[in-house]
Amino acid sequence: MAPTMMPSLKSSSLKSSRSPLPLRAGGAHRCFSPGRTTHTTAAASGGDGGAANEGNGGGFWSRLFGSANSAPLAAATVEQPTASSSSGGLESRYGPKTVIKPLPQNPPNLDVTSADAFVGKTPQGSWQLLDEGRAKNPFEKTKLQNDALELLKRNGGFDELTGELTSTTFEDIYTDEEKAKTIDVRLKWMGLFHRLKAGKGRFMLRLRLPNGVLNSEQCRYMDGVISKYGEEQGCADVTTRENLQLRGITLEDAPEILSTLESLGITTLQSGMDNVRNVAGSPLAGIDPEETYDTRAMCQALTEYVTQGYDGNPAISNLPRKFNICVVGSADMFEHPHINDIALVPAKSNDNGKLGFHVEVGGFLSSTRCTDAIPLDAFVAEADAAALCHAILTTFRDYGVRGPRTKTRLMWCIDEMGFDNFRDEVARRMPGGNLPRASEATTLLPKLDERRVILGIHDQKQDGLQWAGLCVPTGSLEPGDMTALADAADTFGSGEVRLTVDQNVIIPNIPKEKMDAFLNEPIVQKFTPFPGVLVAGLVSCTGARWCPQAQIHTKSNALELAQRLDEQLSFPKDTKEVRMHWSGCPNVCGQSQVGDIGFIGTSFKVKKDEKRVDVEGVNLLEGGRICQAPAEAQVVDKKVPLGDELEQKVKAILMEKYGAVEK
Repeated sequence: MAPTMMPSLKSSSLKSSRSPLPLRAGGAHRCFSPGRTTHTTAAASGGDGGAANEGNGGGFWSRLFGSANSAPLAAATVEQPTASSSSGGLESRYGPKTVIKPLPQNPPNLDVTSADAFVGKTPQGSWQLLDEGRAKNPFEKTKLQNDALELLKRNGGFDELTGELTSTTFEDIYTDEEKAKTIDVRLKWMGLFHRLKAGKGRFMLRLRLPNGVLNSEQCRYMDGVISKYGEEQGCADVTTRENLQLRGITLEDAPEILSTLESLGITTLQSGMDNVRNVAGSPLAGIDPEETYDTRAMCQALTEYVTQGYDGNPAISNLPRKFNICVVGSADMFEHPHINDIALVPAKSNDNGKLGFHVEVGGFLSSTRCTDAIPLDAFVAEADAAALCHAILTTFRDYGVRGPRTKTRLMWCIDEMGFDNFRDEVARRMPGGNLPRASEATTLLPKLDERRVILGIHDQKQDGLQWAGLCVPTGSLEPGDMTALADAADTFGSGEVRLTVDQNVIIPNIPKEKMDAFLNEPIVQKFTPFPGVLVAGLVSCTGARWCPQAQIHTKSNALELAQRLDEQLSFPKDTKEVRMHWSGCPNVCGQSQVGDIGFIGTSFKVKKDEKRVDVEGVNLLEGGRICQAPAEAQVVDKKVPLGDELEQKVKAILMEKYGAVEK
């Protein structure tokens, strides 16, 4: 058989037919290019403040952080459409209708570290383990051999690197250890995940969408990307981080896709592996009549900090494990703060009444341990949010556990250091070396027992406008869907599309008089705002169709079961959703422990016709809770085969615990 070649970059044909949106203030978005470096201002130890960067990075740092002596702006710079302006008019670098600019921040101590840290800065600007003995898993050893972010910036940058890989046969790539690790591991720092189940040279591309906000032009371009690859390969997923993942991408096309995305205000940088993931906020930010805090400008600011102005932030690109940050916008806690590594919860200073946040840390789900975030006993001013995140992230970077991957999240670091030592180290790394106690502020969130439902049609805080919460079962988007959503958003709303952590879509800013016509749109019929109780609460990981670790197909099985039971059962009138969360393996990417009912894929052997055969099934969980009194779903049954047996067991739970009756 002839060796499999990756196509030449020269034949790339994915070009945007549209004029790009206005470029960002301070310069264009850009992929890494030859000769680019990112300069940082060193602060050898915490407590003495930090200065804005100069050189190539100076435009970004001075724009977001100002200088060490400058006062940040007090208000978020967000202009929300009104009923009279919802047909258009506003323009910005982020979207053509709603202006979202980062909330200015005080500068963090950018190069803060400690004398006893396990990680140090290299002459090239990356941060690497000093004690190789702590690199006790293969990924840490890969990072020691060649820093991914540094590799992407070296020589010809990403374009040259992909050109080298696409001109090499797969047989040759996998006989070269460094190339194999680059294509399978290091490209994840650009958001590119090699998915061999889709075929050699096929990638999933993970984006960064602060607060899950998109505009219609971005949607149309991404739809064009996946449509090129056909229905068998090209598709997209709404994720549990208010984000999108595009599938079917070839490495040949990647440089042009990334470049066009960045011209449209989207980066994929540092979205995979041991980096901060998409910064989540309230999906109803700016439109919610019961809103406590508009999260959009803060999510944008934190995203720009995390990526150093979409140019790469080496100070936090070598964490022990992935890291999740959210900003809470209302008492509903739509962001699931209890399972985030950092959750910023709105509060106000008892001293001067200024806005800020109480801070919770360490929440996560995994195959071996699930734990809720715990209070850091801290209040941080709104303008110091990025500095606080930097202090926590660099403490995690310098002291985090780098052993078995199941024991490397932030809470393991807190456990190893001890809570008091961890908090003291974070405080030391803050500008001024001080971190006020939580008692110095009062929470702004009212008490709430049960969160509201986003799906459906709801009045906004703006007179005459409504939002439509559309159900996208399991978050699956096919070619054509995003263009149809974009058209609906342009025709009836303000050209804006939003994503939720429940893998659904919101179209905001629809005048009430247009809602009936909106509901008749084919895409709204497909992603109805009024789904069945079980389809409404459906969340699923990727599953075995694409993921190498999944033991079962999740999305198809999840939707089939939910639809069947919705047809068979009636629920109490006040029941809008029962949340069923599916994960294809114990890594629980579908957040099974968060669901009212959770499913974790497994495979096992049963005796059939005197032989032992493999069977796909699930471990079944029940009792997960969200909002202000979260609880972890517990295993109630193990090794339940997919099919009739599982259906009957789930039906029994629904009838016993959720008031369902046979129709």
